[in-house]
Amino acid sequence: MRVGALIIDDRGLLLVRQCRLDRTYWLLPGGGVRFGESLADALRRELREELALDVVPGRPLAVAEAISPDMTAYPKHVVHVILEATVAEPAAVARPSDDAILEIRYVARDEVAGLELTPPIAPFLERCFEAPPRDVSYLGVVW
Repeated sequence: MRVGALIIDDRGLLLVRQCRLDRTYWLLPGGGVRFGESLADALRRELREELALDVVPGRPLAVAEAISPDMTAYPKHVVHVILEATVAEPAAVARPSDDAILEIRYVARDEVAGLELTPPIAPFLERCFEAPPRDVSYLGVVW
């Protein structure tokens, strides 16, 4: 299970670009949820560890499942839970502390569709610029 932060403010949507297994892609900041850890606690811990940011987690906005199309070659099934979040100190600057993170930046709505996102949820993220969904959205099985 992975928790991701949807942070949108006047600068745009906060995303990180990382490289894992020789693949470079963009994703919402966040990370794995430890056994017995709440989603909110995991989000706070991950953003503090990886970006040196303190965040205030909000409500869940969406769930997406990433299931490998070839479980023999790459057995992976990740449940992504996206939480609304705000940066506790708006003037704080994110700093990567994980070698896999290549870049941290706020992106504009019109940039989202052109990025290689993991999971591929660009349409959902673009809609969130106008307003987050009222109810939790199931984004389906994506890879």
